[in-house]
Amino acid sequence: SASATLVATGGTGLCAPHIDAEGTLWALSAQTGEILRLTQQPDGSLALTAALHAGAAPSALAVNAHATYLCDVAHKAVLLVGADGTASEFVREYEQRPFVGPTALAFDGAHNLFVADGGADGDTGLHSRKGSVFVISAEGQLLLPVAHESLARPSALAVYPPPPLADGAAAEPAAAAILYVAEQAANRIIRFVKRPVDVFVGTVFRQFAGGAGPSSLACDTDGSVYVGHFEYASVASALGGGSTVSGRVTKLSVQGEIVAEYTIPGGSEVSGLALKGRTLYVTEASSNAVYAIEL
Repeated sequence: SASATLVATGGTGLCAPHIDAEGTLWALSAQTGEILRLTQQPDGSLALTAALHAGAAPSALAVNAHATYLCDVAHKAVLLVGADGTASEFVREYEQRPFVGPTALAFDGAHNLFVADGGADGDTGLHSRKGSVFVISAEGQLLLPVAHESLARPSALAVYPPPPLADGAAAEPAAAAILYVAEQAANRIIRFVKRPVDVFVGTVFRQFAGGAGPSSLACDTDGSVYVGHFEYASVASALGGGSTVSGRVTKLSVQGEIVAEYTIPGGSEVSGLALKGRTLYVTEASSNAVYAIEL
């Protein structure tokens, strides 16, 4: 399979890479609260530089033409971040019930915003299936449940068809036909399809085994789904006899079958995926590195 090459390092607890409509790569420094941007340096090298400092414990990022949205597990809210870094509360509750702590965001092509609410480690899980997924409609800004208080730590989202990038083929803006959710504590991917008005039907798309579960997702234009698998570095090291253990990304077909596997050399804490054209960007949190895989 294709090898992963190191692009840049930066931040502390690097996670949640995101490609905006202009093709810029953003990522989060979860432990310092910084929003980082991949920029070209005068010598031609690439570096992750701090663009904004907006959150206390940011966990996911989504940027569109109008605004920057940030999940913050400490604030237990989705924040709206202005160009100057000022953060305001966008949404933090559903029907007067506060969020556990938003963990993932994804726009579809029609600008509907999907939000996973899985909380910090241990807030939801097999012991407490209280995780949720919501969608905020582009028209009317209505907050609707996709799955309410029924998931064991939903950690990542991806939509098909993926929203087009500015430099991509001019696809018509389309609402999500399929929403993929990584249910990390159950070590599986769930597929939601919208059937009647505002009713989402979920089925298990792929069950995995081993590790601490899927942390990240990316959907390709052909319907393939890339899955980043997380394992705590301390556990991986213990199991590996003290040495650094590589991370793992799998590619699933539209039928949920594993068709490729990719190795992330820096460590086992795969913390985010972002697809730009035929390049898959992968963040690894223990080495604070972003890698690129040419597909």
